[in-house]
Amino acid sequence: MYARLRNGEILEAYDTQAIPALEAGLAGYWYPQRPVTAVIAVDRERTDAEINGWRDLLSAGVNVGFDGTAVNSEMLMAAMAYGLEGESFTMRGAANLLAELRVKGLLAFGACDTPVVICFAPRAAALGLEIILPAEGTLTYVKGLLSNRPLEVTYDADLQATFTDYRYLNTVFRDVTRVLRRSVLRIRLYSSADGREHQLSALLFMALAAIWVATMIRRAMQKGVRRASLLIGILLLGWIVVRLLKYQMPSGGVLNRYFWYSFYLFMLALPPALLWLAWNIDRPEDRVKPPKWFALPAAAGGALAALVCTNDLHNWAFRLDLSNPNWASEYGYGPVYMAVVAYCALVVLAAMVMMIRKGRRSPRKGGVVFPFAFYVLLLAYSLAYAMRSSLAWDSDATMVAGLFILLFLEASIRAGMIPVNSKYRLLFTNSPLAMQIMDSADNLVLSSVSAPLRRDGDTLLLTAPIAGGRVLWQEDISALNRLHREVEEQTRRLESANAILAEEERIKRTVEEERARAQILSQLEVEIAGYTERLSSMIERREGAARIALLVCYIKRRCNLFFRDRETPHREEGHSLPAEELSVYMDELAEFAGYAGLRIVLASQLQAPAGQCGAIVSRSEIVLRSAALLYGFFYGAVDWALPGDGAREGGHMLASLCREEGMLVMRLQYACARPFQIEEGLSEAVAAAGGAVEVKDLGDAVGINLSLPDTPCRCAASPSEEGDSTYESPPLQRGEGRRPGGAYG
Repeated sequence: MYARLRNGEILEAYDTQAIPALEAGLAGYWYPQRPVTAVIAVDRERTDAEINGWRDLLSAGVNVGFDGTAVNSEMLMAAMAYGLEGESFTMRGAANLLAELRVKGLLAFGACDTPVVICFAPRAAALGLEIILPAEGTLTYVKGLLSNRPLEVTYDADLQATFTDYRYLNTVFRDVTRVLRRSVLRIRLYSSADGREHQLSALLFMALAAIWVATMIRRAMQKGVRRASLLIGILLLGWIVVRLLKYQMPSGGVLNRYFWYSFYLFMLALPPALLWLAWNIDRPEDRVKPPKWFALPAAAGGALAALVCTNDLHNWAFRLDLSNPNWASEYGYGPVYMAVVAYCALVVLAAMVMMIRKGRRSPRKGGVVFPFAFYVLLLAYSLAYAMRSSLAWDSDATMVAGLFILLFLEASIRAGMIPVNSKYRLLFTNSPLAMQIMDSADNLVLSSVSAPLRRDGDTLLLTAPIAGGRVLWQEDISALNRLHREVEEQTRRLESANAILAEEERIKRTVEEERARAQILSQLEVEIAGYTERLSSMIERREGAARIALLVCYIKRRCNLFFRDRETPHREEGHSLPAEELSVYMDELAEFAGYAGLRIVLASQLQAPAGQCGAIVSRSEIVLRSAALLYGFFYGAVDWALPGDGAREGGHMLASLCREEGMLVMRLQYACARPFQIEEGLSEAVAAAGGAVEVKDLGDAVGINLSLPDTPCRCAASPSEEGDSTYESPPLQRGEGRRPGGAYG
């Protein structure tokens, strides 16, 4: 009303308004016109109840109307309280009386069509009702004109009000709206109920939001979370400031309406800020900026905000009839408003799902039910407010939404969805690890109880750079040093034991070598014992030098084959002999036989069977067992065919080696009429190897055939090839005793 006065308007006012305005210099002139008294008006055509005072309204049992415009409520309740309580009234008595009427269902607030009406006397006279001055007492006010310029009107300067302590009256009037709404009408129970509470609650919420943001910045570990929390706090504070300014402006004005529209700028910015906070939970310090996909929800929110702010052009957000003086309370909602609610719900849900997923390993993840509950409650409240449900409509939507947002964020922290370090200092101080945090100037910031740091051989001092400084800590390595010493001692003992074992092994190897050498020499002696005895006998009898040389050559090659079999007993090469080498041995015997008068023609056709080796074969090999048998058999035949002892002088022998149908075959032909006799030991060895000896009488000659199984052997490929085919032949059997003519096993 004082703004209207400054604009030059002339107002009708009560003395309780005018006198304080004159004293404060807010108005210049006051012209009292008439007295007005708070009375009880009764319609005797509708009730004959006996009513003499305020208390009789409870026992009358009829409906009571209360002419409760904004100013009338204060004046009428003050008159009732004055009558019920006296000059030191507090409005409590009048509120209790009206509350009892409401409980009984007899109070009709703001109505004048009931049998009984609480109103001013002029209003009762205009309605033609019986006027009753309450027996307990009432108040008379003075009503007149209030202006900032002089008026040419008549007025009664002698008019006096019943109660002229206007300072006290205005002090009491401050509580009328709150008491009437909460105690009588039972509305605004959980939100601000009058203008003063509107302002105080806004300031209280601003302080609460600022404190929460400050604690959040202090508790948060990531830079991105701190920045997102600061942004959320700024948006909440901006929202409340705009709300506070909106309530200071005249209702129904253009500026007031656009301040109302601006609420939704902050409302639409909060969900993306919450989504950014959720995204930053596990981001490193150098990646705090929103991702590229963040542009999609931001653009959608910006478009909705633009539609809300231009509502006067299309009425898609709020359906307003600006021609209606009460449009500020009598409006509806359009599709854009529903889209705003859906947008906020979906973006907040996405942020919550993101936080739940990132905090799934939290030991307190069961507490996620609380953030989810606050989310559901806020969504239900928003829908109830849009549907004008009394529980939601009679509250302050901005304050309730802001409070739910703070509760949601704090519950998310408690549930481990948003990581914080509120117990970090306590944890750091009581850490068993000696640790200190220094700032960039090497000033001590935090220190554990195990500090100060010590430096000795059993501690390891470590340091690492951190944001704004560095951290130093030490680790006790005494146990590690002890283990290191024990390991060194064990290593020394093992080295000593290894040295002893190595020496023992060397001695055993030397002994074993001597034993093996003696064993081999013993076996060799057994192998050639018969031949050496025969050689000694031949020398004593002074037989032919060629015959002796032949035997010496045979003994030498037998020794060679013996040692060859034993030099590498675990390798394939030690169990085979090249066919060419066997041919050389036999040629050697044939040469010595020639000196004794026996001419031998030897032909060797030993080749690997076609396709056996998978390569072009340049030489073939014979298992050592078969080579020894072939060589021994050939010597026996040559020794038998040498002239002397009744045999005819000289002669010729034909010898051939070949492979036939999987057999090694040696064929000998000698022109001699005497039968061929094979030594007993050689015959047994051939039979043991699976071979056979066949002697044929050819009239004036003898045919001798020796066939042995052609055991597959390893064939050496040509030098151009990189690999060969191998076969592990069985080892050459070793004789254990002396046999006539030697051992062939």
